[in-house]
Formats: sequence, C-alpha cells, structure tokens
Amino acid sequence: MPTDIPKTLKLKKAMSTKTSIRIAIVSFVLGVTIFILAYIDMRQKTGLGTLNQPILMWMVDHRNPLVIDVAKAITTIAGPLVFIIITTIIVSIWILIKREIWRPCLLAGSMGLAVTTSTILKTVIMDSRPSQIFMIPTFEVDYSFPSGHTIGMIVFLLVMGYLIYSRNYSPKRFWIWTIIAVIGAGIIAASRLYLGYHWLTDVVASIGLGFIILAIIIVIDKLATRRFKQLK
Repeated sequence: MPTDIPKTLKLKKAMSTKTSIRIAIVSFVLGVTIFILAYIDMRQKTGLGTLNQPILMWMVDHRNPLVIDVAKAITTIAGPLVFIIITTIIVSIWILIKREIWRPCLLAGSMGLAVTTSTILKTVIMDSRPSQIFMIPTFEVDYSFPSGHTIGMIVFLLVMGYLIYSRNYSPKRFWIWTIIAVIGAGIIAASRLYLGYHWLTDVVASIGLGFIILAIIIVIDKLATRRFKQLK
C-alpha cells in the first residue's frame, strides 16, 4: 500500500499562535512608529514634512495626460464607494463558496475600522489638502490627513493576506504577500500624490495605520479562534 501522500492531499498547516502574536507585535510597533513620525513631521514640517511641497510640485511639473488618466482610474477604483462595493462582493462570494462567516466578517470589519479611523482622524486633526490649483478635477475639499484611499487599500490587502495565509501558512508566501500589499498601497498613494489630493505625510501615515489595524485584526482573530475551540 503506497505511503506517499499526494501534495494535493497534504494537510494545511495553520499559523501558530506564537507566530501570529509575533507578527502582530511587529506590525503594531512598525505601524505606530510610522504614523507618529508622519504626524510629527506633518505638524512640525520636519523630516518627511519638508518633502510635502517639493514632491507635490515635482508631481505637478511631470504630469502628462496618459498618466493622469491612469491615476484617475486607480483612485476611482480605490474610492470609498467603489471599494465598499468590491469588498461586499468579495465577502459575499467568500461566504457562499467557503461556507464560513468568521474570516469574511473580519475582512469587512477591518474595512469598517479603516474608514472609521480615517474619518475620525481627519475630523480631529483638520489638516488642509494641497491648494485646488494643484488638483486635477474633480476637487476634493475635506481634510487631508490621513489618506482614506491609501489606508483602505493597505488594510484590505494586509488583512486579506493574513486571513488566507494564516490558515495555510508558509513564511515565504506570507511575507511576499505583505510586500505586495505595501506595493499595492504605494501605487494608490502615488496616484493620490500625482493628482494633487494629498501630501506625502498623509499617505505615509495611512500605511502606518494599516499595519496597526492588521495587528488588531490578528489579535481579535486569535482570541476568537481560541474561544471557539474552548466552546467545542
């Protein structure tokens, strides 16, 4: 009788609690550090804050119609309304196909937390956007810090990656996905800067917030998963 197990039948290995907590701690510390530095630099116009105006002007000076159209398409896809629709579709399909509730709800909850965090911080901090003379229409008139588009994208990618790969864990795959998430958020951030809607400190702060929210989701997931096992 054959003893070899086909690769397709090998059991999935879930991420251990110890590894999850380590990732959560690293993510939280990294996120808080990035956010605080971006906030201080924005307020005091030091560090990254000294690059806000030069980068904006560089973007304005290097605009061309094709790149503007691409940037507008990217920022539209990552917009709150479109992103809510996309997330709702993904969550619904996930629930129907996988017949599970917990992970899709965590993804939806993380997006809600991202939107809420961005809205509250904008209202409290009240940092102005770049002047409309530098914006590509349509103009955005609410507050600037942090970037809602950027935080939405990085939270979506980071949490989606965690929820998928924590149940079939491979360190290499997980960290490759993390890099992809940062690159994806970077593309959104670049489009926001290129169109003149945000400062550099806005998008950097949002990336930091994304890592903080990932850490929160990991802790919630592990605590709830442990609780579920106890109830069984």
